[in-house]
Amino acid sequence: DHIPLNRQARRMKREGFEVGTNTLSGWTCGGAKVLEIVADAVRLELLAGDYLQGDDTGLPVQDGSDGMLRKGRLWAFTDQQQVFYAFTDTKEGEHPAHLLEGFAGELLLVDGGSEFNQVVREQELLRAGCWSHLRSYFFDARHHHPVEAALALGTIRDLFMIERRLHGQKPEKILEERRLFAKPLVDGFFQWVRAESTVTRPRSELGKALTYARNQEQTLRLHLDHGELPMHNNLSELLLRQAVVGRKNWLFARSEGGAQAAATIYTLVGSCILQGIDPHEYLVDVLGRLLDHPVNRVGELTPRVWREKQGHTK
Repeated sequence: DHIPLNRQARRMKREGFEVGTNTLSGWTCGGAKVLEIVADAVRLELLAGDYLQGDDTGLPVQDGSDGMLRKGRLWAFTDQQQVFYAFTDTKEGEHPAHLLEGFAGELLLVDGGSEFNQVVREQELLRAGCWSHLRSYFFDARHHHPVEAALALGTIRDLFMIERRLHGQKPEKILEERRLFAKPLVDGFFQWVRAESTVTRPRSELGKALTYARNQEQTLRLHLDHGELPMHNNLSELLLRQAVVGRKNWLFARSEGGAQAAATIYTLVGSCILQGIDPHEYLVDVLGRLLDHPVNRVGELTPRVWREKQGHTK
């Protein structure tokens, strides 16, 4: 629930269980250290899939030498069944390239950020774009260019309505319906983008939206050829937004180790939520098994496999 440890300590004291923040911190980091092997098993499961979607956000860390904050980065990658979080010092492209090394699929759904260029290039991935991200550009332009922005936002809304109707269908059915109903809208949209770009100042809000659309046209069209691929990256952003809510409470990590511990716990709790199982029930069971569980069978303890073995219904 992203509650800072000092608040948890005060709550426990009110309930008659007095424990220091440093003790809670030690328990948290110690538990996360034990669970790292399971979090990595989640990552390996994700890498074995056909496609991934991902995003990143800032996670400030307090430098132990002088107490100053330095920038860090929290990454999230998901296949809509589980999620893997990772912390890195910087936003450099080498980090997602390392985290996704060995990815068996060919589809990566991300925004237009340059931090994903390296992994796309080195692993020869097909990069898919996010229509929600594009929509935000036209949404920002609506005050100064209401007519043009309304045309773009209306088309994007129609595309999302098609996706809503197709939710839960098999990829083959989704692909068929997209080509029949969504593709004409997408074709018309980009024809309009190219025409409007010739009469719009590039530095205006509308100009920025049109430029982004032109630059991302290939990535934004990719979902029309892959029925398993969402047309937006909303889930990745939602999974990171939960951590951002926490960041507003605890402000920063007190150490790099604390940030890495948070990423490990986020991985397992977030995957439990996606699997529809109680994180507390899962963690109590897994922590009780880990010390004598065979290392070569740690994959049995990921939230997805654990749910199947426990007979839970999603």
